[in-house]
Amino acid sequence: MSAIDVRSLVVSYGPRTAVDGLDLRVEEGSTCVLLGPNGAGKTTTLSVVLGLRTPDAGTVRVLGLPPTDVGLRSQVGVVLQDGGLPVAATPRAIVRHFASLYADPLPTEDVIERLGLEHLDRPYRRLSGGEQQRVKIAVSLVGRPRLLVLDEPTTGMDPAARRVFWTLLDELGQQGVTTLMTTHQPDEVSTRADQIAVINHGTVIADAPPQELIDTAPVWFTCARHLDLTSLRQVLGEGFEVAEVEPGRYRVHGEVGVAEVSAINSWVTSHGHSSQDVTVVRSLEEAYLEMTGGAAW
Repeated sequence: MSAIDVRSLVVSYGPRTAVDGLDLRVEEGSTCVLLGPNGAGKTTTLSVVLGLRTPDAGTVRVLGLPPTDVGLRSQVGVVLQDGGLPVAATPRAIVRHFASLYADPLPTEDVIERLGLEHLDRPYRRLSGGEQQRVKIAVSLVGRPRLLVLDEPTTGMDPAARRVFWTLLDELGQQGVTTLMTTHQPDEVSTRADQIAVINHGTVIADAPPQELIDTAPVWFTCARHLDLTSLRQVLGEGFEVAEVEPGRYRVHGEVGVAEVSAINSWVTSHGHSSQDVTVVRSLEEAYLEMTGGAAW
């Protein structure tokens, strides 16, 4: 069953169309990450899912309900980029306050300790950016949500805090909690997300598990500089583009699988270099850049 079902969504700001016929379905218990350039429509899409903005066209269902249905308020945990929390209160006071709004909240001290907030007794406004993010996440979790909607939740977090965050999401996913989030850290989510939706110019241009998208990325390898690439092109055959982009750094574009990587290694060895010297790199970020034409985050 889809926890989120968005069909033909259109949202405009005056003459500018921010979301243009967007389709997205997220299954219950899965983690879906939206990637895209600034202004692509990611945050606007989240706003519609949360019932904060009325679309110009299209249909949206969240946990089977319209996004403005009051029955969703106790079922959705939210992290937005801006505001929403009392800046003069301490983390503990904030989490306790929001817990009091739910009929069956998680134990507040458990949430506080899990997010590493137990020793923070300063007002929210005096916390670092990463600490404020952890408070927001604690608030989003304390009501036992069925769905989490998170806009760049790991911004400002150190590696240890990010590790805790992803461990929590993994555990929640196993309990059936669905997560829809945005990020500017594509490689951070490449092994964590179940689904990546790439948005550009207000529409989804790719929607698949991370590895499927990574497999579409060009392959880069580093080796000795200025190797003659004519024979490598012959080995790989039609459908591949090979270039030395900078001295010693080569790019292979095409459907490069295990067999092609093996062929590259063999080719390097045949030219007097150890295959151990070859470092093959393929990443979700490279796939994203290829799909969006190198658009900035």
